[in-house]
Amino acid sequence: MGLPREFVVFDTETTGMPPGARLVEIGALKVRGGNIIDRYEQLIYPETPIPPGVIRVHGIEDKDVAEAPTAAEALPKFLKWVGKLPLVGHNVRFDASMLAVEAVRVGLILPENPTLCSLQASRGLLKRRSHSLENLVRELELPVADHHRALADAQHTLHLLWKLESLFGREFHRSHLGAGAPLSSFVPDPVRLPVSRAILAEAAAQGEAIDLNYRLANGHIYRTRVSPRLIYRSGKHGWMEALCHDACFYKSYRLDRVVGAQLAPDAAPVEARRIR
Repeated sequence: MGLPREFVVFDTETTGMPPGARLVEIGALKVRGGNIIDRYEQLIYPETPIPPGVIRVHGIEDKDVAEAPTAAEALPKFLKWVGKLPLVGHNVRFDASMLAVEAVRVGLILPENPTLCSLQASRGLLKRRSHSLENLVRELELPVADHHRALADAQHTLHLLWKLESLFGREFHRSHLGAGAPLSSFVPDPVRLPVSRAILAEAAAQGEAIDLNYRLANGHIYRTRVSPRLIYRSGKHGWMEALCHDACFYKSYRLDRVVGAQLAPDAAPVEARRIR
């Protein structure tokens, strides 16, 4: 058999690449026996400005998500809606990584749902130069709809899956969709900090503020107060995500540019402001 009898096909829109990016939208379809039985669509407030280059891709602006729930509010509801069903996505590693890192941010334990990938199946079964969802929709003459919105791309992914079933029949096996890595396996790897920067992880764990001396790309060092939340690795560098007390939204700081940090016991409580 190719597809599970019951599964969820989903897609996300984000502020960039995981693990440093934030969710701005989740769209999903619950499928049983070849029929769509439920839909899920939710905008998410990312607690940081959406970069202009990303807005040009999905069209979601800060004002569109200003009143939306945060990932801390939306993600538990989405996972409850999914239940124990397999999660299928086009390049599912990206979307599963987004769910996983958001779960880490809010201290949510991820379930063991298997993840399956239509991109892997497309690459294994179809002879195409490009396996982007947009090109596959056009070349395979799948139903036309918008692209780069979560629910629309979930629908495109489902139509692709059904097309692969119709084209290859019994030759289309679930193994074409990957090994079914559990959602929990996409949690970002921890960063081992030197003793000189251990205070950053301690502050994140305790919810404390620190006064940070930070070197910019131009070499200038400035002092700012932040509340760390997440330490992660992306590419060659370690990063710290923290609430900037001056800007009142979350920023990312490269760990190798941190030149000094100390606890700020006198810090007044600060909440992230809504960006509109």
